[in-house]
Amino acid sequence: MTDSAETRSVDTPGESTLRATDTLDIAVVGAGMAGMMAALFLARDGHRVTVFERDDNELPDSADEAFEHWNRAGVAHARQSHALLARLRSILRRHAPDVLEELQRNGATELTLDRLLPPSIQDRSPREGDDELVLLCCRRLTIEWVLRRAVEQQDGVEWRSGVAIDGLVADGTEVTGVRLAGGSQENSDLVVLAGGRNMPVIEWIAELGGDIRPTEEHSESGILYLSRFYRLNEGCELPVLNERGIGGDLGYMAFAGFYGDNRTFSITVGLPTGDRELLALRDEAAWEAAVSQFAPLKPWTEPGLAEPITGVEVMARLQNRLRRFVVDGAPVATGVAVIGDAAIATNPWYGKGCSTAGIAAEALAVAVREHGRDKNAVAHALHDALVEAVEPHYELSLRQDNDRIKLHTALHEGAEPDVTASATRDFIVNGLIPATRSDPDVFRTFFRSFNMLDAPDRLMADPAVLGAAQAAHASKDEREPDPPAGPPRDELLALMAAAG
Repeated sequence: MTDSAETRSVDTPGESTLRATDTLDIAVVGAGMAGMMAALFLARDGHRVTVFERDDNELPDSADEAFEHWNRAGVAHARQSHALLARLRSILRRHAPDVLEELQRNGATELTLDRLLPPSIQDRSPREGDDELVLLCCRRLTIEWVLRRAVEQQDGVEWRSGVAIDGLVADGTEVTGVRLAGGSQENSDLVVLAGGRNMPVIEWIAELGGDIRPTEEHSESGILYLSRFYRLNEGCELPVLNERGIGGDLGYMAFAGFYGDNRTFSITVGLPTGDRELLALRDEAAWEAAVSQFAPLKPWTEPGLAEPITGVEVMARLQNRLRRFVVDGAPVATGVAVIGDAAIATNPWYGKGCSTAGIAAEALAVAVREHGRDKNAVAHALHDALVEAVEPHYELSLRQDNDRIKLHTALHEGAEPDVTASATRDFIVNGLIPATRSDPDVFRTFFRSFNMLDAPDRLMADPAVLGAAQAAHASKDEREPDPPAGPPRDELLALMAAAG
C-alpha cells in the first residue's frame, strides 16, 4: 500500500458524484456483511481497499451452490433464517443499486407493502413513502455471494483470502496497519475491523497500551434458535401472507416463517435457553411434527408443497453486546474503525444484524468522505452515527429480551410473572398488534419501526399509534379471541416424542 494525495472525482452506482482530496489505503479485516459493504462503499469513493478474509475458499458459481457447498466457517448463522429489512435495502439503493439488481437476477424477492398489508385492512390506497417499505427476501448466503462478487470485481479492491490477522500495528495508539498471523505487517491509513462477534478487538486495542480502554457491556439473550430450509416442489407456489402473518408466540416458544430466494423458504423457532426438553426439535421427524401444528404456518406446511433442503440447524450462545471506542469524549485509538457485530450485536431473533452492518458501513464511508486523513474526526463521526442510529435498537433488544426472560422464567418455575413484563406483553398482543391489523397508517408506522427506518421510540410516541393501540386494548374483551397459534407445550412434546 502507498500514500497519495490527489483530487478525484468518482462516479459511483449510487446517488451522486463524490469529490475529495485524499485517497486512503484502507485495510478491511473480515468479509461478512459489514466488511464487504464497507469495502464496496469505500472503494466506490475512490479509496484503495484490501480485504483480509480468514476463510480460504473459492466463490461458488451460483447462489444455490453457495448455499449447498460454501464453507463460511466464520459466519455461524450462515444457514439460519434472515430478515433483510427495508433499512438495508434503502442503504443498498443509495450506494449499490447494482447489488440489488443482481440479487433480483439471482432469485431474491422483494415484498412490497401492498403484499404485506394484512388482508383485514380495507384501505389499501398507496401513501407517500411506500416505496421505502419493502422487505428483501433471500438467504444469507445469497446476499453474501452477490456482495462478494461485487467486491471482488470492484476497481480499487484487492481480495486476500486465507489470511488471518492477529493484531494491530501502531505508533502508540495511532494504528498504522495490521499484523498478519505469519508475523509480517501491512501498512494502511485506516484499519476497519469487521470480523464479527468473536473478533478480539478489545484485546488488540489493549495491546496498544493506551490510557483509555474501550467499554463493553453484554447480556445473554435467553434464546437459542433452530431453522430448517425448504424448496417448493414443481408447480407449487408459496402462499401469500394470511391475516395472522407467518409467525406466532406460544408463550413457551416462538416461531416464524421466512421467504427466501430461488423458490426456497425457511421456518425458525426460538426456544428459551433453559428448556432442554424442547431441544428434541433437533430431530427432523420431531421438527416436522411440531411445525405442522403452528396454525399461521399451515399453508406453508401442507403435504406436497415443499421438500426440506437442510437438516435442523441450531444457533446458540446469543448475546446482546455493546462496545464503545470513544470514551469520555476521546477515541481509545485512532486509525481504526470497528463496525458490525464486532462493535454492536443484538439478538438475531429480531433480524437487525444485516441492517446494522449496512448502517455502520455507510456511516464509516460518510465519515471518511467528510474527514479524510483526520483520524480523530473519523473516530468521532463514526461513534456519533452509531450512537444515534444503532444504539437505540440495541437498547430495545435488551428490553425485549429481559421481558421475555422474566416471563419464561415465571412459566418454567410456576411463579407469578413479572407485572411490568406481563403488562407490556398484554398491551402489545391485545392492543398494538390488533391495531396494525385494522389501521393502514398504524401498520405503516409499526412496519417502519420494525424495519429500522425510524428510531424505535417513535412508534409508541406517535399519538395516532398510541391512541389506536389503547382503543384496541380497551375493547379486547369484546373481540373474538384469536384461535391458538399452536398446541400447549405438553401436547407438542407428546407429538414430537411420538414422531421421533
